[in-house]
Amino acid sequence: MATAGTIMFELKIAVEVVQAEDGKFYVDATTTESGVVLEWTEGPFDTEAKARDSLRWQFAMPVIEKL
Repeated sequence: MATAGTIMFELKIAVEVVQAEDGKFYVDATTTESGVVLEWTEGPFDTEAKARDSLRWQFAMPVIEKL
């Protein structure tokens, strides 16, 4: 949903929760918006549930800012 005067050409998100050799969980994320690519890794997290919970906040906050 966009507000008046805001044009979003594209938004693509790729997210993967991975367990590394150290036994910890990491979140690898990539987003693209209007040709700009952002990649980052969050973690370490002790459990996969904690890693997935961090995803909720990573992607909820930018959407709120755009409204």
